[in-house]
Amino acid sequence: MVQFDCIERPLSRFFYIYGRFIARNPTWFIICPLLLAAALGSGFYNFKVEYNLENLFSPDGARSKDERSIMQALFNESDRPDQFSPTRMTILGEYGRVIVTTTETGGNVLTTRVFDEVVQLDKDIRNMKVEVSGTTYGYRDVCAGACGNASDALLRLNSGKNFDLSLLSYPFHWLRQEPGSASVRLFLGSTLGGVTTGGGTKAKAWSLYYYLRSDIAFTEIAQKWQEAFLSTLAAKTHQHITVTRFTAHSIEDELKRNADTVFSLISILFVVMVTFSVLSCMSADWVRSKPCLGNLGVLSACLAVVSSFGFVLHTGIPFIDIAAATPFLVLGIGVDDMFVMLATWRKTNCRLSVEERMGKAFSEAALSITITSLTDVLSIGIGTITKFRSVRIFCTYTAIAVLFDYFYQITFFAACMVITGHREAGNRHPVTCRKAVPKSKAGNSNLFVSMVCPAEHRSAIFRLFCTGGYTEEEMKDSKKTADVRSMTFFRDSWGRMLSTRPFKVFLLNVYVVYLGFAIWGCCTVKEGLSLVRLARDDSYVVDYFAQDIKYFREYGPVVSVKVEKEVELWNMTERNKIDEMIQEFETSEYFHGQNFTSAWSRDFSAFTKSVGVDSGNAAEILRYFLSNYSRLSYNLDIKTESNKLKYSRFFVVSKNIDTSARKTNMMLAAREIADKHVSLNVTVFHPAFIFYDQFIAVWPNTRRNLVIATTAMFVVSLVLIPHPVCSLWVTFSIVSICIGVIGYMTWWDVNLDSISMINIIICIGFSVDFSAHMTYAFALADGDTGDERMRNALHALGYPIAQGAASSVLGVTALAFSASYIFRTFFKTMVLVILLGAFHGLLIIPALLSASGPKNINRKRNAVSPANQHGGLSVVGGVDGWSKRDVEHTERDLGVRASVGHRDDFQPNVPVRLHRTGSPVCNPEPKAAE
Repeated sequence: MVQFDCIERPLSRFFYIYGRFIARNPTWFIICPLLLAAALGSGFYNFKVEYNLENLFSPDGARSKDERSIMQALFNESDRPDQFSPTRMTILGEYGRVIVTTTETGGNVLTTRVFDEVVQLDKDIRNMKVEVSGTTYGYRDVCAGACGNASDALLRLNSGKNFDLSLLSYPFHWLRQEPGSASVRLFLGSTLGGVTTGGGTKAKAWSLYYYLRSDIAFTEIAQKWQEAFLSTLAAKTHQHITVTRFTAHSIEDELKRNADTVFSLISILFVVMVTFSVLSCMSADWVRSKPCLGNLGVLSACLAVVSSFGFVLHTGIPFIDIAAATPFLVLGIGVDDMFVMLATWRKTNCRLSVEERMGKAFSEAALSITITSLTDVLSIGIGTITKFRSVRIFCTYTAIAVLFDYFYQITFFAACMVITGHREAGNRHPVTCRKAVPKSKAGNSNLFVSMVCPAEHRSAIFRLFCTGGYTEEEMKDSKKTADVRSMTFFRDSWGRMLSTRPFKVFLLNVYVVYLGFAIWGCCTVKEGLSLVRLARDDSYVVDYFAQDIKYFREYGPVVSVKVEKEVELWNMTERNKIDEMIQEFETSEYFHGQNFTSAWSRDFSAFTKSVGVDSGNAAEILRYFLSNYSRLSYNLDIKTESNKLKYSRFFVVSKNIDTSARKTNMMLAAREIADKHVSLNVTVFHPAFIFYDQFIAVWPNTRRNLVIATTAMFVVSLVLIPHPVCSLWVTFSIVSICIGVIGYMTWWDVNLDSISMINIIICIGFSVDFSAHMTYAFALADGDTGDERMRNALHALGYPIAQGAASSVLGVTALAFSASYIFRTFFKTMVLVILLGAFHGLLIIPALLSASGPKNINRKRNAVSPANQHGGLSVVGGVDGWSKRDVEHTERDLGVRASVGHRDDFQPNVPVRLHRTGSPVCNPEPKAAE
């Protein structure tokens, strides 16, 4: 038979030796990890948090960043009064904005009473003062441009109360500044929202912008002014209006609040995990009960968090608020590993020395958690190659934390197991450390006399809380050393249920339904992270975005269109090509028509026709054209040399940009038009494109990471789980769980964005954990049939998997109470990962393995048959059976000896008799491998 354990067996042997070594030197394995954690924890002195939205949530290499560079290189952006224009900004800049609605019946803001309050609100904002470095600054000192916009024009329009606002034309209104002067066209689409024009103009909302200088010299002043802007508006009350506010730094400020919130939940997490771990490690037998070890398992995970965070901070990588979820994940992983190690300890022969028990427990448990830790680190580490900086930083913190958790599990926690093992070997109570009385020696008398009467007359309460272990006589009777009931439940009840054909058919139907809904959800998944979801639920930002989406999305971002081609100004053929390209935008479903386009070339053509000029010194004519007051802004859009146009830009207004899909499609449509006109060298841009690019980058990045991580998991499983069929089932489980997580998170109102992408990356590692544990246990399990081996695998790891799933869910439950979408998303996706992982690990994978799992890879070791009434073991010798080395290992590990005359003489199918020299194992049905 082909063997697939060429790596598993040496590693298992290594961990056997290593476990014995820890048992001989536990003190060093406690002190050194504690000192290391203290040293690495000093990295918190370098604690620095990054909140820059563009750096964190905009993909690296995004096309929008190249487009912005092109625009900035060609067109000067200035805060000078004669050059500043909000539509021409290449960065969002510094600003404050208010959206005003009314509480009056009908909700019309174009009434006298509402207007008066809006005017007063505007005055209060403009009269605000801030002090920086001993100097006082007002809005006039820090504003960008001429400190005015369409809103200001409207406010001045009715300042004398001689104009009926219901007579406003919308979305354009022609305004004459002074009697006899030329009229100026005001675009009111970004000033008034929810407008109706039947029976007089009415509006539901009024928007006021306050743009600030963003050059370095004014950075601190602008930030102080925005802080005062928010605090002043928060403190003001109004009679007829409701005001929502926002600044350029509002989202960053909310990110800071998110982190502060989740840190307060960590204390709750610690209490919950300690309580759960302690209770899970307790049993009615107080000698075998290990409540203190539950505490130490949580402490081990905490040491990993401190060490990893300190280490990463030492390297100069900043902290981000999303990484505050890492402790919740690592505690779940650490406690899960603890349960696996304790389960293997319980399986060992309690009559063996502590050193031998540690060796045998580690030979199985350490290899199992090595597989899962390696897959977790790999899957999370693969997230560091994504294009999103926020994802890279989070994955760096978490991957290193999982690595440190593994280190502390096989050092610090292992040493704690040794100390506990010595206490158990001494038959001592886990709390008092005094010698415990075996239950058979405790009587049923009253508690009043329990502490003074002999042991055989003590009370039931005493027997419940203070007794444990067995007498020497009882240790010789395997019936007296019953296994942990929760472990036998998974073998005798759960496993038997999975073995029945009707239940397998039922399970298949359940899985088909599960997969159907998951695929349906995958087909309807929404992509992209809305900035409002970075704010807390109770933030003023939420109300602001709600009003903005409701009233101000009909006229969306004004997209600049750059044409860079040298053209003779009188070359109408080339100019017509430009006009035709602009018309493609105007006829697109994502942009408004010609009336909303700002195109200097059209105005120039109309001007030359009106004056009857179509030749001559084009440069002089163009300068005269640009000197008109209404066309001054065109000076910012044109670059000429002599009579040639070098490059220029136009502006088109997007339409109904109210969803992430519309934003993405609008941007892609604009780029598609630009790419069609290669000869004109067209570039399209708006500052919001920096964030829109995440909508088109998140799914390709997620898909790539899933493929790479799944492939890596298959390779690791193939190498470490000693049978390729098991590796295939693990890979199947990964794919199935990932489909389920993506599909069902859609039904749970979670978008596919950079936040959920982190969870999907983690999902791969977590989905491996449960399946890898179960397939590895099945590969080593005894039994003649698939069902029998499946039940034995469930006996070994069913309970630890259930414990691990419960601990992981508890670990993230605190996040469910967070007021932040970010951390609620972690909760939702991690609960999906864990529950689906447990569903596969405890139901789907065992059922599949029982039906089509590989044969026992350790057939030679499993050739040992149960002992007969004399306590002997029989094995089959020969080429395909046992070898001399196999018997030597069995003699050493199990306390048996071969019959004289048979040890060195192995013939095919000739039985070799092994006799026990020690006591039976503590389990009621000892397996041959033991």
